[in-house]
Amino acid sequence: MLANDIIIALSFVLAVISVISILFTDKKVFFGILSLLLFGFFYYQNTIYNVADNMTIITFVMGITLLALEIFIPSFGVIGIAGVILTIYSVMDSFSDNQMGILVLIVSALAIVLTVTIYVKLGFDRSLFDRMILTNTNSSTRGYNSKISHSDLIGKLGISKTILRPTGKIEIDGRTYDAKSESDFIQKDRKVSVNDIKDGHIIVKEIK
Repeated sequence: MLANDIIIALSFVLAVISVISILFTDKKVFFGILSLLLFGFFYYQNTIYNVADNMTIITFVMGITLLALEIFIPSFGVIGIAGVILTIYSVMDSFSDNQMGILVLIVSALAIVLTVTIYVKLGFDRSLFDRMILTNTNSSTRGYNSKISHSDLIGKLGISKTILRPTGKIEIDGRTYDAKSESDFIQKDRKVSVNDIKDGHIIVKEIK
């Protein structure tokens, strides 16, 4: 039973890592399918051993759904907290041993921190949190000023300093700007041109 619990726990942790990878990489379909398969395996194995029931699975789905909604719907954390509670409850209810459930939650939390750190170190930006990135990083030292339209940048050429998916950092004439790509994805260190300024956002296109 211990070996089975370890396999089940590992599948959950890998599923969590896959979800984080969806946020950071352009392989969203791949990691999306992988996370669904791993979560499916996790609960399928638990139902076989009569540990988890349908209510446990429903609770987990509700928890994940609420966590996803928190990203798009500002609720001062209410929706997110509810999602965390439901998710934790479903994971704890998926193991006959509460200590194993707690261990899985701790390992999953550490895996999230480690995965996010690695992606950030590699230069990936969080595609679902683009608005947060733009809010936190816009400053005069980085070429941003709310009173400047940046219309003078239209037509200029630059280099993508981070991956744009669709937002990220570009460098023009030695200065760094927040920018948004016309397409969904532009790799780091690619030549780009400024095509437009919309709602204060610098719109760029990759030069191929």
